[in-house]
Amino acid sequence: MPELETRGAELSLTEETAGEIARWSSALAGDAYRAAERSRAEAPGLAFVAPDLAAEVVRFGRLLGRAGLLRVTGVRIPGRLPPTPGRPYVEVRRPVGTEPLLLAVAGLAGEVVSFADWHGGDRVQNLYPLRSEAGRQNASNAVHLEMHTETAFRPTTPDALALLCLRHDDRARTLACDLLDVWAGLDSGVRRALAEPAYAFELPGGTTTEPKPVATEWRGRPRFNYADAVCSVDAEHRGALLALKEGIRDRTTQITLMAGDLLLIDNTHVVHGRTGYGPRYDGGDRWLQRCLIRAAPGERE
Repeated sequence: MPELETRGAELSLTEETAGEIARWSSALAGDAYRAAERSRAEAPGLAFVAPDLAAEVVRFGRLLGRAGLLRVTGVRIPGRLPPTPGRPYVEVRRPVGTEPLLLAVAGLAGEVVSFADWHGGDRVQNLYPLRSEAGRQNASNAVHLEMHTETAFRPTTPDALALLCLRHDDRARTLACDLLDVWAGLDSGVRRALAEPAYAFELPGGTTTEPKPVATEWRGRPRFNYADAVCSVDAEHRGALLALKEGIRDRTTQITLMAGDLLLIDNTHVVHGRTGYGPRYDGGDRWLQRCLIRAAPGERE
């Protein structure tokens, strides 16, 4: 798979800054799964202890629609990180110390959002392999996680997401593709077809969800809702969808997230997924934390 450049930015934290962030975040982690508005209160604190990080995150939020990826390396993960759980985190809800950092980052980029029917409504979502989910299409599986925008086609689809790697696995690689680059290579007929409400998910019994467009407009730029599983509802639009899928295949890049890597993804134009791998379910498996982000009203560059 080619190593293609994706628009965005990178920041490497110094040891001193990482230590300041870790002490600050750990001290505030006690009620991370109970206080719904913590991100707003904690954002100024992060800006004080890590102004360079805060500035990059704020800039990412203002650029949403064309922000790409922001990768931050060097976040200090707690030395006493517990074993990767073997059950859903809604049954655990024990802070590990990084939650205030993730909430503050999300709060600086925009507004933290959550769904009552998803991860128990938690604003910090913990993602790791579960044996019962191994073959399914979700973040707790072990098979290839198909390319998608997060919660595609929902009215409340987030504009961005933040991923923090607590424990890594070299065999599990995050996949990303910038659809603005793919879009630029499509002809006008394909673009026009992708902007028409002709794409849906198949349901049992041969029916589909309500057809919607893959491409819409947001902040004066194309915005995409996509999942590999989406289908066209007629032959006329099948070619356009195939052209988009071929473009994604050709321009997908791999990112190996290491423990302490923080990745912000612009969900309006970057699709992501993950390679398949072989979890051991022994407490040492890959573990990510995630926050979903909605762009702050009026914030843009």
